Amino acid sequence: MKFKDKYLQSNLKRWNELVEINAKSKSYDLEGFKEGKTSLFPIELEELGDIECKTLLHLQCHFGMDTLSWARKGAQVVGIDFSTKAINLARQLSKELNIPAKFIESNIYDIPKFIHEKFDIVFTSYGAICWLPDLYRWAEIIDYCLKPGGIFYIIDNHPFGNLIDEHYIETFQVGYNYFNKGEPYRFDDDFTYVDSNIKLQNKTSYDWFHSMGDILNSLLRVKLEIEFLHEFPFSFFQIHPDMKQREDKYWEFQTFKFSIPMIFSLKAHKGL
Repeated sequence: MKFKDKYLQSNLKRWNELVEINAKSKSYDLEGFKEGKTSLFPIELEELGDIECKTLLHLQCHFGMDTLSWARKGAQVVGIDFSTKAINLARQLSKELNIPAKFIESNIYDIPKFIHEKFDIVFTSYGAICWLPDLYRWAEIIDYCLKPGGIFYIIDNHPFGNLIDEHYIETFQVGYNYFNKGEPYRFDDDFTYVDSNIKLQNKTSYDWFHSMGDILNSLLRVKLEIEFLHEFPFSFFQIHPDMKQREDKYWEFQTFKFSIPMIFSLKAHKGL
């Protein structure tokens, strides 16, 4: 991954800065979580179902709210993230709330250096794979971590929804390429997505826009058996100014009456 290091290091600096900001934001509602609220959304709760007594590995776990929410549902959890500050806060929350969990600081691609056990479930969600330059290696890591018969589950931004240009408030138009040959988009944002009043020091980040074909083919190449692919016409955050949040926490368009895929979920399992 050497040729990607400059991108990953820039993203790491930004995410280390975002940890404290996100933890204090209304969007993440850490105080509500401490009082017992789940940080999980309805779709993944329904589609993964009963996970009690299952071992679960959460990839790109940030500071662990979702990981710990699965632990509250009865799973034995391990969370992994490349941000030192995120993992430190996750461990602090685990201890403070007396929720058993293990958190590991690592880049996704370095997981085999730190994890040797196999899991019933590998889970990843919401704004995760855009930070990964190589989905084929990502799929290999997922396969490496799963037990025979184990489940992989992802819910994330839909590749089509990612194309919407968020800068055009009164119009609905495509702002990015669907096929970008593996090159990242550079974003220079002064403010975070959860608080427009806090100016960031680490403005630059790099996102990789992956096609649905790349997502599916990466998993098929390691012979994971896809159980379903679902698409939904709403988002998990305000990706466009025209969106308004619903009671179930998802965001949908108000003025623009388009039925387009904004997030997707996929469930697959490893053969016995």
